[in-house]
Amino acid sequence: MDARKYPKLIFIYCIFLWGSNVLAFSKPPTADKTLENGLRVLVFEDQSAPTVIQMTVVRAGSIDEVDGKSGVAHVLEHMMFKRTKTMQEGEFSRIIGSLGGQENAFTSREITGYHQQVHKDHLETIIKLEADRMQNLVFNQDDFVKEIQVVLQERLLRTDDSPKGRAYETLFAQAFQASPIRRPIIGWRDDILNLKLDDAKAWYDTWYVPNNLTVIIAGAVESKTVLKLVEKYYGETDMAVLPERKPQKEPPQVGQRRIKLSAPAENNFLLKLWKAPVISGNSGEMVYENENIKQVVAMGVLGVLLGDEDTGVLIKKLVRESQKAVSISIGSSWMSRGPGYFVIDATPSTGVSMEELESEIQHEIKNVLRAKMPEKYLTRVKRRAKADQIFQKDSLMSQVREASLIITNQRSLKDSNDWLRVLEKITFDDVIKVGRTIFDDNQSTVLEFYPQKLKEKTL
Repeated sequence: MDARKYPKLIFIYCIFLWGSNVLAFSKPPTADKTLENGLRVLVFEDQSAPTVIQMTVVRAGSIDEVDGKSGVAHVLEHMMFKRTKTMQEGEFSRIIGSLGGQENAFTSREITGYHQQVHKDHLETIIKLEADRMQNLVFNQDDFVKEIQVVLQERLLRTDDSPKGRAYETLFAQAFQASPIRRPIIGWRDDILNLKLDDAKAWYDTWYVPNNLTVIIAGAVESKTVLKLVEKYYGETDMAVLPERKPQKEPPQVGQRRIKLSAPAENNFLLKLWKAPVISGNSGEMVYENENIKQVVAMGVLGVLLGDEDTGVLIKKLVRESQKAVSISIGSSWMSRGPGYFVIDATPSTGVSMEELESEIQHEIKNVLRAKMPEKYLTRVKRRAKADQIFQKDSLMSQVREASLIITNQRSLKDSNDWLRVLEKITFDDVIKVGRTIFDDNQSTVLEFYPQKLKEKTL
């Protein structure tokens, strides 16, 4: 994406991708068709506003990269805004802007996504434009050199010069050994510097093929019209043979890993990551009786129980009451092609050591896992999760993003409704059980960040 326009959004959405453990759809797609060449089309008709959103999902992200070429998926995303056989440099964005529309893109571990939002009258234009760059991208050396510099600047801003960005990058690199999620989505700096134009072209030729694409259209459209247009602009492209994706499973962790990191900053903070269950394409049906599914949904409830800004136990006990911490936040993966994780991010108050805060967090977690909380409290947590779901339904873009998450993990779109049914059945015993599974220190990685004093400038 053009990081110069959306640096904050890229950082939040692409680096962590934790998000909510909530699915947004209440209705199935009005059309779900796979063309002969393997391209899948999803249509969600919504006549509430005269707009249309298109998201084209490439099922390839940093998790598919190899050592030495990290960051190539993201660099190619930048190249996609340059030129094609029929469009000059930057013409794609200029056309979208002239239509009064908005556009963006992102690279994650799982996918690369491109989306536009315009008035419904311009539906054919955005399908035509996107199909063009998905099939006819031009690889120009000067363009590539420029975008490498843009990506390096982006990395500098959100990782190298960002204490949190650097800390999370280090945390994942230490927590995971075999899984490619140990590599940063944006890529290691040296890898970016050594990428070649041919690397980007090879990535495009390998993954930007119809049987690895899904086109999602949502808004004031008619399904028949959408299907005809997608067939018109993509139908002549041939299916390709996709590479075999190696599992690259993470070996069992046999002891806690601890890291100390220092960089110029104002505050110290603590990150603690545990290996955790995750839903993948082979996890089975989204039903309460499925142990893996039950664990992940219960983990989502546990995250709200501990870290909700209003009612979370850690927030209430350590931020508001004892004031041992300035802030505490929690994130977890829950649907992924890679391994799962659960992370606590905590900043101690002045005078509180890192060791003391970690001990206090452990103490409060143990209390939660020992005590039987009132059923009304669990009901309140579930109600908050449901409210999140209802809120997301108000945003077409949120719905489209949720659909992209589900399909890239080769899950059924029914998961969106089935998830809610599983949530209804979750008991406090389920939450305790998954908590005891997750919070095993032998499966954890701890990063302590200590700020270096900023050097005073001398005249």
